[in-house]
Amino acid sequence: MRVLLLVWIMVTTATAAHAGAWAREKGQVFLAAATNLWISDAGDDGLYYDPTFYAEYGLTDRITLGLDYFSTARNSVHTGMIFAQFPLGDVTGPDRFAASFAIGARTDFELEFDYLQRGSLSWGRGLDSGWLALDLSATYNRNDQLYRPKADFTWGRNLNDTWTTMLQLQSGETMEDDLFVKLSPAIVYGINDTLRISLSGTGPLKGNAERSIRLGVWQIF
Repeated sequence: MRVLLLVWIMVTTATAAHAGAWAREKGQVFLAAATNLWISDAGDDGLYYDPTFYAEYGLTDRITLGLDYFSTARNSVHTGMIFAQFPLGDVTGPDRFAASFAIGARTDFELEFDYLQRGSLSWGRGLDSGWLALDLSATYNRNDQLYRPKADFTWGRNLNDTWTTMLQLQSGETMEDDLFVKLSPAIVYGINDTLRISLSGTGPLKGNAERSIRLGVWQIF
């Protein structure tokens, strides 16, 4: 059960969250938010927070509904999506698979709207002291009629009942059609069984993204 809860820590560090391979329990609510504490090139513009907010609700034992909002490009681009996620195949074995479909919109600094569709496939495996996860997605933009891929690989390890570490490799294509690869390590502290906070860093391996430190919090109801 601990692995199923901790796998959702990934949403506090990713630029855009995904439901992952584990379904939310029926009637359960999950909330997560994150923001920048530091960025490498703030310069005269000061700190821009690029906040994220993510919510899930277990409609049934097999269907999870959710809301995914995030801001990018120095708080000037805002994206919001609603999604439905459902498992694929066996839900009792060590390997879990799931698919999701999302619709939403994006607005930029000129207040122009771009309507979006996103399809995702996820794999996850619980380990004795953590988990592995792979999330693949493609987002279709109506304005330019292009599919932009994204892939995140996550390894999480539970150090004890309070502390968890995580390493995530993020890759994809930006709105400017540039490829990026980022590495994001994180440390997570459990305040109690349902409330956790995370401190994560992001460093670009490919592309022009800044280095950053982010603070995240999530809670289960």
